[in-house]
Amino acid sequence: MKKIFILFLVFGLFMCSKCFSYEGTPREQTDKFFNDIMTGSVSESIDKLYSSNPTMADKPKELFDMKEQAALLTRFYGKPLGYEYVSVENKTDSVVKVTAVFKYEFHPVIWEFYFYKPLKKWMISHGYFNDQFGGL
Repeated sequence: MKKIFILFLVFGLFMCSKCFSYEGTPREQTDKFFNDIMTGSVSESIDKLYSSNPTMADKPKELFDMKEQAALLTRFYGKPLGYEYVSVENKTDSVVKVTAVFKYEFHPVIWEFYFYKPLKKWMISHGYFNDQFGGL
């Protein structure tokens, strides 16, 4: 019973966070995301970014893992200093890839996001980060 309650609570919080999801172009959404990370709200910024995509409600473990790993970046690499865009690529009319370098005191981290626009609004489809430079 406790597991069911927790599942409903997590799902409810996720659905409630849709009220606070990022909107706009992929670049506008990633600007908001990075600016929120700069203020120290890593978990909340991930929730806001992914809450526009309804399929993410079915992937709480993946979001939890991303939040945990992203929260460790400050511990490993120092305080956040800012970000720089590497590219914003229109792959098709409905798919955009955003690549950015998020700068920390001691080491940068590469973020890649894929946004999808099925009808009128852009939503995050997939995103990840890496502290290696092989993709640049």
